[in-house]
Amino acid sequence: MKVRREMKIEEVLAMNEQKVLNTLAMVSVNFERLRNPTLRRAMSRRVSIEQAARVARVPLTEILYVLNLALGEDEAELAAELFASEPKDFEYADANLPVKPAEIANVKDTDENVIFTDLMPLHETASDPLPAVMKALAKLKDAHGVLLLRHPFDPIPLRELFARRYNLASWAEERKESEWFVYFYRPFETAKVKAHAPINHKVFARAACAAR
Repeated sequence: MKVRREMKIEEVLAMNEQKVLNTLAMVSVNFERLRNPTLRRAMSRRVSIEQAARVARVPLTEILYVLNLALGEDEAELAAELFASEPKDFEYADANLPVKPAEIANVKDTDENVIFTDLMPLHETASDPLPAVMKALAKLKDAHGVLLLRHPFDPIPLRELFARRYNLASWAEERKESEWFVYFYRPFETAKVKAHAPINHKVFARAACAAR
């Protein structure tokens, strides 16, 4: 069975756990966390392959190719699919605003309406961060409240979940390497909820396009 974008990591791990773990770790160091059984159980059922590509900041074509190749899919067939792809499919396209959105433009980390939660210690101990996130979310009492998370990577699946379930927009910035600050806030009534992706990251095999 071929790996598809909508599949959860849990489904792909079931095909061949060790090969998939090794392949994902090769794609991005962020996936090393999946080697921990606790985090693997918590994260793999929540995160799709498409979301995983965004977390790693690599094109979906790359992660699908290497996973399917590792799992024994025909290399010639996979290559033919790549050659049929558009050039844009070989780049990771960012959609985040280069500056804070208007709703949080003047928000400081220490403002009274900011609920700050540091998740870095939980990741260092390989603990599931979701209970702490939900506890912090419960403290948002009004439309002016902002949830601010400090996180080791951009939590794309969480941001998309909160956009769907709680109508919370989000914006993220990497202030230091592997130190992300993610804002969740209520959008203006005229604004469309969007979990903005991080900015200015372009990666992957331009050589694949050049070889066409």
